[in-house]
Amino acid sequence: MLKYEAPVLSKFFLSQTETDQSLADLGDDDRLFPAYRAVMVSDGTLTQMLSALHLEDIVTRCEENDEGLPDPEQRSWLEIGGEPCIRRRVTLNGASSGRTYVRALSYLYPPRLPAPFLDELSRPGSSLGTQILRSRIPSRRELIWVRRGADSVYSRLYRIIVQDRPAILIQEDFVDIGAPSQ
Repeated sequence: MLKYEAPVLSKFFLSQTETDQSLADLGDDDRLFPAYRAVMVSDGTLTQMLSALHLEDIVTRCEENDEGLPDPEQRSWLEIGGEPCIRRRVTLNGASSGRTYVRALSYLYPPRLPAPFLDELSRPGSSLGTQILRSRIPSRRELIWVRRGADSVYSRLYRIIVQDRPAILIQEDFVDIGAPSQ
């Protein structure tokens, strides 16, 4: 495998150098299938990328969709004070295999999001990325960091900017990062 300099990948993240884990793990860990390196730095719709990578439909299962208060670091990335948000926990699973690929925790700040968008997210199986595309909300994603945590699970944190303000903060934990089965 080619070795690289950490700055090559760190330029994709707002706060990679401030994290307690090294981005070098993305290139040095032989267990990380190379296509997943691209997924980690992508700002596209994750369910579509996982579907293409694993050649199966991806099902979003919402496990929690309640009011919650982000921790201080999360509030700083959302640029809010002590206001409550919608806390949403989901898993992204293979429709055929049943494999869990990703567990995600999101905080949505309702004053910065259209009500119809929030209403659609309460439907079973709805995913944030797909709903953003469907609703045509002008938005962009900012990748904040990626790190390797317990049990070699990779995580990334990013926020979705709507009307030049952070509206959604998402942490995705990649549970299954192995090579796709053929």
